[in-house]
Amino acid sequence: MRLDNQLWESKYHEAVERLTREEAQWRTAESLLRQLVGCLGRVAHGAHDQVDPHIERLSAALSGTMEPLSLEPLVNELAEAIEGLGARPRGVNDERSIPITRPQRTEHGSSVQSSLSRLVDRIVILPRLADRANDLRHDVADAGDLVALAACGDRLADLVNEQRIGLQREIDALQAVLRHVTGRLDEMSQYMSRELADQSTGEANGQALDASVAHEMRLLGEAALEIDDMHELRERVNQSLETISLCFRDFRDREGIRLTAYRERAERMRLRIEQLETERNTLQRSLEREHELAQTDTMIGMPNRLAYEKRIEAAYESWQATMRPLSIAAIDIDHFKSINDTYGHTAGDAVLRIIGQALLKHIRPCDFVARYGGEEFIVVFDGADEAESLQVCERLRGKIQHLAFHASRQPVRVTASIGLTQFRPGDTPQSVFDRADLALYTAKNGGRNRCVVG
Repeated sequence: MRLDNQLWESKYHEAVERLTREEAQWRTAESLLRQLVGCLGRVAHGAHDQVDPHIERLSAALSGTMEPLSLEPLVNELAEAIEGLGARPRGVNDERSIPITRPQRTEHGSSVQSSLSRLVDRIVILPRLADRANDLRHDVADAGDLVALAACGDRLADLVNEQRIGLQREIDALQAVLRHVTGRLDEMSQYMSRELADQSTGEANGQALDASVAHEMRLLGEAALEIDDMHELRERVNQSLETISLCFRDFRDREGIRLTAYRERAERMRLRIEQLETERNTLQRSLEREHELAQTDTMIGMPNRLAYEKRIEAAYESWQATMRPLSIAAIDIDHFKSINDTYGHTAGDAVLRIIGQALLKHIRPCDFVARYGGEEFIVVFDGADEAESLQVCERLRGKIQHLAFHASRQPVRVTASIGLTQFRPGDTPQSVFDRADLALYTAKNGGRNRCVVG
């Protein structure tokens, strides 16, 4: 029991440390997003007289340490101002609008919109915030000018801040659980201390009884030698026996009280242990469920980027130790934005789900696939070199190409581009991912619906 409790206490400490690290990362992300919103605000400033005051107030607020509840009215005012622009009569101040240009995508990205979209895609969101993140992803894709993008950037900062607050709540909850379990362990420690003290008391009572009986027996022996009168000797023997009987009764009374208290303490501790076991099992199931949800893309029902990062880290350590072949492939759906723009985001989400499930079905049992973000997936080929991994990638690409999609009762052709690379001496998971990502964009620029080895 003690080792089991120590193990759980260690797990709680590790969970708190992990959440603390994640909170620090979210603070950094929040700071970067505030800077991004500030940059977008400066770019959009001057585009519309009606919007400029709202941008100025929001930029001033973001430069401080305001909480989401304080920012929310400013965001709502900016959103209403932007909606008001959409209701203007056509031709009024149209020359002041700043349309978003959409140049061809390059390996480094090509626009504020694509950068913001990729940022939304690559942030690992808590499951309860997944719907809001998905709505924001759609709004970024639909944004028509920099003012709308600035509002989306602010919403993203707000989402990140709320996630950071949520992580802090999780830390607080874990610390509360840890305090609760520590209290239970203290109770058990106190129980054991009381039992040790009780055993000492029992030993002392027995020693006192032994001493009393030995004393009376010694007095009785001396009396037998000194007293010649049988009547007087009999009286003395009776007195000694009565004294010994009183010692035994007192001993039995004290032992009875001690044993009764012991049984009561033992029963209370048994109930405490049963309760602690129930709480432990409940908490274990809850932690396992939360762990599963945190590493699952709930829309598709497959591992997410966090799950990939844990898997690739373990695979990387194994590769360093054994040098078994290890490869990864980045998969991106071609013209996905056009699917969203033409058929709507519901159709786009359906495409993501069908392709995600197809990838799960057609990879090898030893491989791992996750949704990395947006329309991008990533596969880990453990024990496969580039040649073997390329065969699997070509098969996956063919399966995607021949999937039957229909939207608005019309067939929709969907393809995917794939960038593949193998771990080499001196590589890290990030450097290999960057190389696979570059190979993916080479496949895009080379005509799409193809596999490129990087």
